Amino acid sequence: MKKKVLIVDDDLLVTAMLTKLISLYPALELVGHCCSFAEARQFFEKELVDIVLLDMELSDGYGFDLIPFMSGEPAIIVITGNEDYAFTAFEIGAIDFLKKPILPNRFKKSIDKIFERVQPANTVPAEKEKPFLFVKSGVKIIKIEIDKLLYAEALRDYIKLVLDGNETHLVNFSLSELSRRLASFGFLQVHRSYVVGIRHIKQVQDDIIYLQAGNTPIPIGKTYKSVIGELLK
Repeated sequence: MKKKVLIVDDDLLVTAMLTKLISLYPALELVGHCCSFAEARQFFEKELVDIVLLDMELSDGYGFDLIPFMSGEPAIIVITGNEDYAFTAFEIGAIDFLKKPILPNRFKKSIDKIFERVQPANTVPAEKEKPFLFVKSGVKIIKIEIDKLLYAEALRDYIKLVLDGNETHLVNFSLSELSRRLASFGFLQVHRSYVVGIRHIKQVQDDIIYLQAGNTPIPIGKTYKSVIGELLK
């Protein structure tokens, strides 16, 4: 049975090269190409694949944030022009890391690895892993379970992530970027310095948000009051 392959990359030249390389392997079948995070997420909601050729930097998100939406535990080959993502590829359990431009002999080595380890697309794990995202904290890449994330606070040079159980992490991010990445998981920016998980809100009183866990009151910024008002209707 052929292995189903999906390309997730917004670089059309790279995609053309990968398409040509895939066609050289009778055991591989290219079943799709997604140019954006949103398109890939929709694809994963409907389809199972064996192999994902995954670009790390997409126009509307980061490739590794797609992993929670993948079913069937496909083998992942990271495709990127930035060598800094090599460690990230290792952290997310990718089979291999390919730096652009893609060389045929290097691509072959990646495919050889996959045929030794890949899980069939029709095999669905008994329990799907909870949503998570990878963030950079200093020189480390940390895996954050989104269900445990209470809120994020912007400090001078970092973002502080506060998780259930008094766990905190300082990460190298802008609050606006983090808000964009978390929006689809039920998080809302309520102040220029705070993003909050809606599911964790216990009550709102006098322009202050109180969470079900944690003791920090979260202020509501003037420009965000209307958003909170719509949420509470």
